[in-house]
Amino acid sequence: MKNTGPRNPIKMEDFLRPQMFQKWTRLVHFDWKRDGDNRLVNSSSIAFWISAILNVIFFGLNGWDIILHMSTGRPSNQNPPVLSITIYFSIRGLMLFVKRREIIDFVNALDRECPLEIQKQREMRLERTYKSFWQRYRFLRVYAHSAGPMFCCLPLAVYLLTNEGFEAPITQHQQLLGGWMPFNLRRNPRFYPLVWLFDVSCTACGVSFFMTFDNLFNVMQGHLIMHLDHLSRHLEAINPADSVTNEVEFFADLRTLVQRQQLLNRLCGQYNDIFKVAFLVSNFLGAGSLCFYLFMLSETTDLFMIIQYITPTMVLVAFTFEICLRGTQLEEASARIESSLSHQAWYMGSRRYRKFFLLWMQYSQRTQKLGAFGLIEVNMVHFTDIMQLAYRLFTFLKSH
Repeated sequence: MKNTGPRNPIKMEDFLRPQMFQKWTRLVHFDWKRDGDNRLVNSSSIAFWISAILNVIFFGLNGWDIILHMSTGRPSNQNPPVLSITIYFSIRGLMLFVKRREIIDFVNALDRECPLEIQKQREMRLERTYKSFWQRYRFLRVYAHSAGPMFCCLPLAVYLLTNEGFEAPITQHQQLLGGWMPFNLRRNPRFYPLVWLFDVSCTACGVSFFMTFDNLFNVMQGHLIMHLDHLSRHLEAINPADSVTNEVEFFADLRTLVQRQQLLNRLCGQYNDIFKVAFLVSNFLGAGSLCFYLFMLSETTDLFMIIQYITPTMVLVAFTFEICLRGTQLEEASARIESSLSHQAWYMGSRRYRKFFLLWMQYSQRTQKLGAFGLIEVNMVHFTDIMQLAYRLFTFLKSH
């Protein structure tokens, strides 16, 4: 017999847990705790400081190398696919830092709307939302803790298998990230372990940025869809005939539903404001990174390099697809409110309700969408555009 007894209520903190490698490396960018007012706050900013130091060193050195290469023609040790995806990850980290206050306020807004009573959580179907989160969290945990070490260790394995002696200089494909360091440290085999550890630290920082961004984006979207669907079910349950028999109580309940719809629309707007800059930048950097990786995969026959580059390529395609899918899902959940209203027998209501219904339908037709400054809309059409842009860049590189 299925156990139907009471369970512990699901809390907002359950959705905000970091991955294990973030705890090990102290790169938990949002360490959520409750303060004296029962408000969720970020209890530590040390991860942002560690990430800032690593990013300043990495991009400072590589920026100087690019400047010298362009001004003097000196050979460069840059790895374009790796550099582009590190910029892609770091832009997301910068967005998290710049928007950290808005993120905390938005998480607390969702926390206020999340009921603690088990019965209300069942009515809102919070358990289904949490189940979806938990399945995805476990998949990412397995992927991050298996593909991440493989990506970091492959150049080390290449070096151990292909080095021509202790005095032989380090080649680019034996390095994890490539780039430039002073005193020719990257090509000096005596400093290879230290350089490799620095690259691993920068890689962990970038992946942590990506994981934090991804988790916040998906948790917020999942809660918004849950609330929108809950509102849609309430709208479907409206009986317009009650506006004739019990007008006062009917419009009191109706006012509560309209206020909740306005609240959810505001939350959707705030959600888009948090991520819209990242959407716009990802449109170009994501396509550029994918183009470089496809180019490298098509130009090499080295098995180690193919394995090393196929991992970030799959990550870029999969997560770009998912972000666009999430945008489509939010748009569809918002559109279901209009659909719930349109299926009402509104003509059975009072004259007052029929007048109000026309205004309500007009307001509900403005579905909530994810976008960036009116330039793009994040949906499956946008995913197609990114893939087409990446392919055009790829064919351009191949032709030249």
